[in-house]
Amino acid sequence: MTSNKNPDDLIPPHKLEEVFKIAFQLLLEKGRQAASINAVAKEANIHPDLLHQRFEGERDLIAPAMRWYFMRFSQQVSSSSAMYADIYSCMYLMLTDFAELCEEQNRTEGSLYWSTIGEIGRLDPELGQEYLALRLQWAAEIRRRLVKFENDLQAPEDIDHLVDYFMMAFEGIIQMVKFETPLDQIFPAIDITMEALSTRMKKSPNLPGLK
Repeated sequence: MTSNKNPDDLIPPHKLEEVFKIAFQLLLEKGRQAASINAVAKEANIHPDLLHQRFEGERDLIAPAMRWYFMRFSQQVSSSSAMYADIYSCMYLMLTDFAELCEEQNRTEGSLYWSTIGEIGRLDPELGQEYLALRLQWAAEIRRRLVKFENDLQAPEDIDHLVDYFMMAFEGIIQMVKFETPLDQIFPAIDITMEALSTRMKKSPNLPGLK
């Protein structure tokens, strides 16, 4: 009999995070074959049937983990930048919050899963499609913010180029954090990054770094 229970209610969020962390650890240590749902369940001390029910139809937990980390970062970055009413502050907060989230994960968990996700996507065709879809979602989120404040820009048609530019900036932050660049070196690089946006605004923000 099919249950009407919401799959998101099957496992508490803190336990779900532990499950995904274990999945990535097994992947990094032993390869994708070792990150099966049954293996993750054993390491997480959770009944495998519960994971199979929660992730019905999934080959393993790598794709769900990729989506979960994307959602976590996206929600946290978007929530803070949403408070600001101009394009400069909004994009600056997206970049700096992203850097802080990446640094925290790299420091506390010993690995930067954003970097892992990208590397997996290049090596595994199936996960590569998943990664591409997540990357397009991230680009769409950047575009949404830029369109929201398009009246701040001299030429709204610059938005396409700015989306690509900020995608490059986010990926650069990932690499800097991956190689343990301190935040006090990343933030000045973000300040310089923001100069490209300020030159395309109708009015110069005349703002120093917000961090």
